[in-house]
Amino acid sequence: MYHSFHIHGDNIVECERALELITQAFGDRIMTVSKPQFSVACPQYELHLSNQDQPIVVTYYPGFGRWEHDILDSIRERGGLLREAADVIVTGVNGGAENPLFAIEFCGALPAGNQAWQRSGRAFSFGAARVPYLYISELGGYELDSNRNRKAPRMPNPAVPFSYLSFSVERDTPVFPIFITAPGADQQSRQTYNDEFSDGELVALVRALLLQEDEDDIFERLQLKVLSFVKKHGDSARKGETLSGTQWQEAFESLSTPETLPGYLIDNIRQPWSKTAYIDALTDNAKFLMQLGNKFGIGITSTKLPMCLLDQYSRQKFASAIKQIYLGLNNDFLSWLSRNKSLAICWIMGFKPRGDDARPDRGLPPLTRMLIGSNHDMLTIVYGPAPQANWSLLETKPRLLAQQNGLWEAILETSDALLIESATDNVSRKGYIRAHWETELPETEHSDFFVPPKPTRFGENDVDTALHLLLSRLSGENIFESMCNPPGGDWSGVSILDPDTKVEFRWISLPRVSGPDTKRPDHVFQIFGISKLPIILSVESKETAQSVENGIGPRLSAYLEYLFNSPVSIERPFDQICWEHSNQSVNVDDYIFVSAGAFIAVNAQKTADAIARSETDITFVVEFFDNGQRCDVDIWPISDIGKDIAFFLKEQANVDDYIAIKIRNSSN
Repeated sequence: MYHSFHIHGDNIVECERALELITQAFGDRIMTVSKPQFSVACPQYELHLSNQDQPIVVTYYPGFGRWEHDILDSIRERGGLLREAADVIVTGVNGGAENPLFAIEFCGALPAGNQAWQRSGRAFSFGAARVPYLYISELGGYELDSNRNRKAPRMPNPAVPFSYLSFSVERDTPVFPIFITAPGADQQSRQTYNDEFSDGELVALVRALLLQEDEDDIFERLQLKVLSFVKKHGDSARKGETLSGTQWQEAFESLSTPETLPGYLIDNIRQPWSKTAYIDALTDNAKFLMQLGNKFGIGITSTKLPMCLLDQYSRQKFASAIKQIYLGLNNDFLSWLSRNKSLAICWIMGFKPRGDDARPDRGLPPLTRMLIGSNHDMLTIVYGPAPQANWSLLETKPRLLAQQNGLWEAILETSDALLIESATDNVSRKGYIRAHWETELPETEHSDFFVPPKPTRFGENDVDTALHLLLSRLSGENIFESMCNPPGGDWSGVSILDPDTKVEFRWISLPRVSGPDTKRPDHVFQIFGISKLPIILSVESKETAQSVENGIGPRLSAYLEYLFNSPVSIERPFDQICWEHSNQSVNVDDYIFVSAGAFIAVNAQKTADAIARSETDITFVVEFFDNGQRCDVDIWPISDIGKDIAFFLKEQANVDDYIAIKIRNSSN
């Protein structure tokens, strides 16, 4: 059993979410959890368990790519093919070496449309490395429109969660969407998805992975939960657009047979498929290719997804037509294209009119590969207007192209061959097989690694971590953390606590903007005990003083006043788990709105300039020492209420010796 765990996270919030899961996994065995210690940049917690003398030590590493060793390099060394990071990677530590135990993606809503496969590359990469990947999706919630009224819920194409099932079976590794109850789920949604909610299975799986216990039973239960979701949405979809529930069940059973999913679809479904594209840069040849796909292809579980399947006979006809269009294709490509077996085709537009990546398409080739399995041929057709420099690199240095561009990396790592038909391409040879970009390398065993808890550089992540620790973990019950959204966060909601009823009110699906004079904050804290009215402190954090926006203070407060003027979304008694829909409203006159800025310490002139430009009530200037183990938080109050908050924090904070609070006089 491991007694030490590292949580490598995108930011402090994702680390905290992972710790909450770990504490749930240990359950009633936990007697106490220490306050954060050891380091500001890498907070550490001790979990004291009953009947165990040695505590469990959990250390945070907020922010990828800023440590002496990049854990993503070790994931790649284990077989992870893409540079995709998860929200969290949890490792067990023993004898000075770390072992990746599982990765987590936290998703506040189940995305629909092409966003549904945006994270497929992450699932594919971690599954390929045999690292369990848990895609935690909140199910049953609602989106809100611009007037903060509920919209009808949208669901992903069932092929997306099914691809996780298919890949998990092939890799014998848990790579699952795990459906948990969304805070905004109403009673009807909870009844509708009662068979799919996996809150208990999630905790049980995390426990098994932490303790290195057998997870086969949990694996099977989660398979059935995901399959239930897929079947339910297959039956509710428009007839003919995807498989029925019965067909999805049969497709799942085919995964354990030699024919797998492509064979099942060819022998039993043959769903019509069509592809159209609506971009100005579509060439005549691209249109003709799509016509060929429409003529010879069948849907890979869907009539509309940008992927199709050709049986071995249709593949021959498709290959013959391609020879007529492209007279200069090399023999290796033509020989591969004419192989006597079925062929999956993934269609990638991939590039916006100016040539920058359409990010969701990064997940489309991995999604296709996860559905068809590793033993089936896959051709990717790229027809979007990629920058001309891409074509030169594809022709001469394809591995460099993959290193520089995540979309090309996803395409090359998952495809067996490429066909290029782009309006911007006058360089490429059009057809390529894997041998063009794949370099034969001797297989190597992965090496041990250990990430020292010392950032190689300090940035906004560290400012956010320091503020979170100071105002949430170390300042007692008079400060309630309403929101924390560091880089990579999701702005999932803002909460306030009613001091009389002890009810937590929460606004979800936050608007990105609410007008030209507002700005969504990075942190929100509710402070009691300074005045008769609760204080709502909104904070904008930056890495540098130069990044502080002019006049940001009033805009931060205006955003929250705008939000508070809309109805509360959900509510619950404080410290309870379950949320209920709320019809409550709050009166903005019952709160004092205060704004703050925060950044890393710099010279006195730049600090003074940033404070003056920000027009905030208070500014936090943070300076780190001893590799981030200690920091000074200089508090610069401007307004009278800012001064009250500064002295209140200094009095309330229980920071021991690793955070030093200093109150500065802005008039000096």
